[in-house]
Formats: sequence, structure tokens, C-alpha cells
Amino acid sequence: MTSEPAGFDFYAIGEVVIDLISTTMADSLTSAKKFQAFVGGQPTNLAIDLALLGKNTALAACVGNDGFGDLIIQFLKESGVSTDLIQRTDTAPTSISIIARNTKTPDFVIHRGADVILGINSAQEQEIVKSRIVHSSAFALAREPARSTVMEILKTASENQCVVTFDPNYHPKIWPDTADMVTHLKAVYQFVDITKPSLDDCERIFGNRLSPQEYADLFLDWGPSVVIITMGSEGVFVATSSGERYKIHPKTVDVADVTGAGDAFWAGFLSAHLEGRDNLDAACYGQVVAEAKVGFMGPITDMPTISILKERAKLVEFTSVE
Repeated sequence: MTSEPAGFDFYAIGEVVIDLISTTMADSLTSAKKFQAFVGGQPTNLAIDLALLGKNTALAACVGNDGFGDLIIQFLKESGVSTDLIQRTDTAPTSISIIARNTKTPDFVIHRGADVILGINSAQEQEIVKSRIVHSSAFALAREPARSTVMEILKTASENQCVVTFDPNYHPKIWPDTADMVTHLKAVYQFVDITKPSLDDCERIFGNRLSPQEYADLFLDWGPSVVIITMGSEGVFVATSSGERYKIHPKTVDVADVTGAGDAFWAGFLSAHLEGRDNLDAACYGQVVAEAKVGFMGPITDMPTISILKERAKLVEFTSVE
């Protein structure tokens, strides 16, 4: 009797977009003049980065029947990401994000299109939930029918003992109704095990300027067991439902483009998590990958090998927070 084949290490479901990133640094889109196209979207970036780290990854998303849709599928395949559940549609163009490259939080505008139309049938859903980690983001929850699709997938993944990870990348440009956003985030977090907001995400979701520990406690109250807050040049705050609290201290590095740095951190963290490392070790791995990413414009292409990543992670400085 043959056993049922194992699923992917990591299955992302949600948005895939074309990122048009300014070729020079710009404080705003007003001053940005020229742009270069990259494949992006939070779950997409993460699937690509984990594939570059040697993990078996896949993406469920929707693109238009257009040249950008062709570009996305080709790039994903070349990056080693399974595209079996990428859907095509004639009813909307491939979604586009236009970004002014900056060393801090970049100015951007989103043109939503095909990503909103994402739907998954029950047979495809069962393929997804064979995976070790199932992941999505707040961006995907902002519109129907993608919202209902993602909610159902994460619920089923949780019921099937997958590790569910979620990026709360909320922004009013994407989801202008904050009250509606909080309602749906609370609903999805009952299925989430690990979440990684940025400090900007925390401030947009919860409002008042609070400490990282206070923000982490608010997320923990919603249900996840691990909360990691990435804070750019201020480092990373790690909190768990069992009471662990750590501050990771970053190195000073040359910055070419911060777009996707949070996703690079996610990739390092989840790669280590898949290898059985604890939350602190995994966060150190994440910090190393994020610091490598910001030296690139667009997606990281020169990912550290696992052996190099392991050695560099040992050098990451951290302190325990009472």
C-alpha cells in the first residue's frame, strides 16, 4: 500500500502583482520618473524567497490573460515555485503596484485587478492543506471573492494541522474601511499560528503609537502563538504566547531598496522554522536574509546558502526583554 504523497513545504495563497519600482530613490511618486517591472505581492515574494532557500513552494493566485500575467507565470516557474493553482481571467487585468523606491516606508499606489477574483475549488483546497505551512495576507482579505477564498483555505488548513502564517499588511490605500478591516482580521486570526506585522502595520491597525511589546500583546490577544514585529533600522521584536520576549539588533547595512525586506525576513524565519529551529533562532535567520535583501533593487537574487545563513545567524545580536 503506497502512502499519500506529501504536500509542499510552503503554500501561499493571495495576491500576485507586477511591482513597478522607480529606478532611482524618490521621496514620493511625484518625483519618481522611471520604473522597472518586477514580480511582487506579499505571498508571492515569500514563495519565491523560500524557493531560493531550497524549500518546496507553491502559489495560488489569479492573473489576467495579458502580457504581465505571462511574465508572472514564467518568472515563478524559473524561480522554482509551483504554478499549478495560478488562475487566468479575461475579466480583469493583472494587478499592478507602482512604488517610489525609498530607504524608509515607500510611497505607492495599487491598481487592483485579477488578484481580487481568486477562487479555489474543494479539490484544489485539499491539495493546499497537505502542505506544512499555509500562508496569506491582509491584502488578499480586502476584497471579495478573494476574501472568502482565503478565509476558507486558512480555516481548513488549521483544521488539518497545517501551520498557518499570516502577514497583516493592512494599508488604507488598499482597504479604506478600518472598522471592516478589524472585523475580518479578528476573524482570520482564530486560525493563525504565526504572524509578522511591520511596525507600520501595527500603527495602521491599532492607531496610537504604542511600544512594540504593547502591539505584540494586542496581536497575541487575537489568537496567534508567535508575533514578530519588524521595525526596519530599529530591529525586530519577538513575542510568544508562552511569555518569551526578545529584541533583535540589526547591523548597519547599505540600503538600495526596502521593498520586500519584510518578506525576506519571513523567508529566513520560516526556512529555519521548517528545519525545526526555535523562534529566536528562526528570527535571527530572518534578520540575516532581510539585511541581504535591502542591498538589492527588486527581489533578492543572491540568497545566502543555508550554510552561510546558519553561520551569519549565530552573529546576530539580541537581548531578552522583561
